[in-house]
Amino acid sequence: MLNFAKKTEGLTFDEIVNYYKNSCKQPEDKKIGLEYERISLNSQSLKTVDPELMSETIEEFAKRYGWGILYDGQTVLGAIKGKTSISLEPGGQFEISYKPENSIKNIETGVSKIISDFDKIAKLKGIAFLEKGLTPHSTHPEIKILKKNRYLIMAEYLKEQGTLAPAMMRETAGIQINCDYSDEENAILQLKFLNKIMPFMTGLCANSNIRGGVDTGYKSYRALIWKYTDNARSSTFYSNILDNAETFADYIKRILDVPMLFIERGEKKLLINGEITFKEFMENGYEKEVPTLSDYLLHSSLTFGDVRLKNAIEIRNHDANSLNIALGLCAFYKGLLKNKKETKELCEKFNAINFADVEKYGFDAAKYGLDFELTGKIKENFENPQKIIEFLINFAEKNLVGEEKYYLKNLRELCKK
Repeated sequence: MLNFAKKTEGLTFDEIVNYYKNSCKQPEDKKIGLEYERISLNSQSLKTVDPELMSETIEEFAKRYGWGILYDGQTVLGAIKGKTSISLEPGGQFEISYKPENSIKNIETGVSKIISDFDKIAKLKGIAFLEKGLTPHSTHPEIKILKKNRYLIMAEYLKEQGTLAPAMMRETAGIQINCDYSDEENAILQLKFLNKIMPFMTGLCANSNIRGGVDTGYKSYRALIWKYTDNARSSTFYSNILDNAETFADYIKRILDVPMLFIERGEKKLLINGEITFKEFMENGYEKEVPTLSDYLLHSSLTFGDVRLKNAIEIRNHDANSLNIALGLCAFYKGLLKNKKETKELCEKFNAINFADVEKYGFDAAKYGLDFELTGKIKENFENPQKIIEFLINFAEKNLVGEEKYYLKNLRELCKK
C-alpha cells in the first residue's frame, strides 16, 4: 500500500528544465573533467582489497596531504581538496574525480600527482592497483561492500533486477569523461551522437575478458555486466531518447519515468524500492515528503545509461585503462565536441544508427571488441568499426592544438590491436 502525501508544493518541471539551462557554458568556457577508476587488489593474493583497508588508506592520505575527509556515518568514503575528490566505489575500487580543466596537460599533472602520493601509502599496506575494467580473480559473492548507506540500499534492490547487477557494483571499474555543453540544442545533439558511438568506444577500450580467473570469451565483460544491471535504468533507458529527443524536456520526461530507489533527508534515507516513478512523486508526494531538485539529481544519478545528461555530459562506457588512455579519451572528446556546428554534422553522419543498432552493437562490442560486422546504412559510410574509430580520432585531432594532439596516439595504438 503506497502512502501518498497531498502535494501542495515542491519541485516543478520548469525548475528541472532550468537546472539544465543554467548548466550551459559559453563555448570559450567549456571544460573537460575526468573520473578515473582502478581496481584495488591485495598485492600478494591478487584478490580484491577489503574496503575497510582502502578507507584506512584514504584517511592516512588525507591527513598527510591536507585533504578533507568525507564520511558516511563512521565510514571514510573519500577525501576532497577544492573541486577534486578521491573516493571508493562499492567494492573498494579507487576513483579520482578530477576538477574540470581546459588543459589536458593540467589533468595529467594533477592526476599523476595524486596517484603517485596515494600509491606510496597503499604499497606499504600491501595494496596494488589494476587498470582494467573488471577484477580478475574475485567475484561479487566474495567481495565485501563498502558500508555506505546508499551502496547498501542499491545492492539490496539491484540483486532482484538484472542477472549481473550484483557484479556491477563490486567487480567493475571504468573511465568517465565529463564535457560541458553550450546550449539546449548542443546538449541534446551531444547526448544522441555520443550514445550512437558508444559501442565503438566500448570496443576500443575493451580489456576485461578475465573473470574469476578464467577467460569469459568476452572482450569487455564489464560492458556485458552493465547491460544486465537493470532494464529500467540501463540500456533500454534510452529507447525513446536516441531516436526522438529534441529538448531538455524530452530527456527529463524519460528520467521521470524511471522507478525511484530512495530519497535523502539529512543523514536519513527513505526507501522507495521502485514502488513509484519520479513522475508519481512529483504528482502525489510520498509519505510526508515532496520532491526537491536534490531529489531529482540523486534520482538521475541512479540511471545507468552509457551517456548521461547532468550539469555536463557524462560519457561513461569505457573499461578502466592506463592513465595514458584516459588522457587520450579526454583529448578525443574535447576535439570531437569542440564545435557546435561540427557536432551537428557528426550527428547527421551517424543518423543511420538507431536505438536498435546501438543495442546490437553494444552487445557485439562487449563480445568482440572492435571485431564485429556493421549492418544497414552505416555500412555505406564505414567498412567496419575500426574505420569508424579512425575517422573519429582524425576528426577530433583537427580541432586540437599543439601538444593535445599527442594524447590521441594512445587511442590510435589501441585501434590497431
